[in-house]
Amino acid sequence: MSLTQEIKAELCRQSLGKSCCRRAECYGMLLFAAMFSASRLRLQSDHPAVRRRARLLLRQAAGAAWEEKPDCSHTLTLEDPEALARVFAAFGYEYKNAALHLNRAVVEENCCCRAFLRGAFLAGGYLSAPGKGYHLELTTSHYNVAQETALLLEEMGLPCGFVARRGNYVLYYKDSAVIEDIIGQMGASSSAMAFRLKKVEKDFRNNINRKVNCETANLDKTVEAAARQCVAIRALQKAGVYEKLPLALQKTAQVRLAHPEESLAELLRHFDPPLSKPGLSNRLRKLEQEAGRLEEGRREAEAQKREQAG
Repeated sequence: MSLTQEIKAELCRQSLGKSCCRRAECYGMLLFAAMFSASRLRLQSDHPAVRRRARLLLRQAAGAAWEEKPDCSHTLTLEDPEALARVFAAFGYEYKNAALHLNRAVVEENCCCRAFLRGAFLAGGYLSAPGKGYHLELTTSHYNVAQETALLLEEMGLPCGFVARRGNYVLYYKDSAVIEDIIGQMGASSSAMAFRLKKVEKDFRNNINRKVNCETANLDKTVEAAARQCVAIRALQKAGVYEKLPLALQKTAQVRLAHPEESLAELLRHFDPPLSKPGLSNRLRKLEQEAGRLEEGRREAEAQKREQAG
């Protein structure tokens, strides 16, 4: 079961509440259903509990009954003109002459606002799992409804984003803290706790990954530097320059060749008297510089030979 389905299942286990809240929740479901028009109501949901709750709410709030066709078990419809007229009247609309908008008289109380939000999510809501990024959205086909619902949500302290998508209008959230608040306000407290735990788990995993990546990058740099230093020291030995180096540099070269896998901090353990990390870094840099000068001299000699041969 997806996170969206889990939340909807918990919401459907909530009591229907007071008559004003039942009306507001039913209103939210209708405005965010697949279709709410003077000719037809259509609500689609693959969740049986959502369809059961929609039947109860419509019957109690408007005295009308959904039809569920055998060939389309996930869809509830209502096409009877008399029943449609009762539904429109129940929510303050003039039948067949109504331009759908949010009737604020249905959501006057705070409890009704929360019930309306619950109904909107049950009919047109979606929430991605935290592991895939935080995203909650409510989708309606009515522009005025979307705009006015966005204003209502802002008044509830839940300002949302707004976007048009394939003929529908989507109110969305990407802030995990706000999404958690919305889930709780709709009445799904257990799901809100589960969402918080998944969010903590995701953040913990991301922190671990960042630390591992940082440590891996540092290890790569250490290995690369050590390999470069060993190549430089062997070049000095091969050229007979090593024996002419100061004793401190010779000692440093011996330690590095003996422990090619160790970091600077680890190499310091092999020096007596003790040596500071900047001091060791400076010695190794001088060894590389000596090898660099040696390589530069070799290249110049080869270039002169080519010129003489030419």
